[in-house]
Amino acid sequence: MDAFYASVELLRYPQLKGLPVVIGGGRRSEDDALVARYGDRLDEIPVAEFPLLKDYVGRGVITTATYAARQFGVGSAMGMMKAARLCPQAIMLPVDFAQYRKFSRQFKDII
Repeated sequence: MDAFYASVELLRYPQLKGLPVVIGGGRRSEDDALVARYGDRLDEIPVAEFPLLKDYVGRGVITTATYAARQFGVGSAMGMMKAARLCPQAIMLPVDFAQYRKFSRQFKDII
């Protein structure tokens, strides 16, 4: 499932392909501000506008990470603060289970 969640996020944000991305923690005001500013045009968000893991403060856990982030030792179930030490330049996205369910249903319908 880890690769599936990351794949869904890269479908939604193709501009992040090949970059270290972590998915985890709760939804933050930065995330809501990006969505409010760009609406349904998520693929138009400049990479520089995404929150970085180095700026994270809290006790969240990584749900998954792209393969580019895993090369730095970041993985599922790792604390966000530890991941920030390993890969501070990683882009941070919130978990979006509604989207994962949507894409999972679409996949199952095709199969």
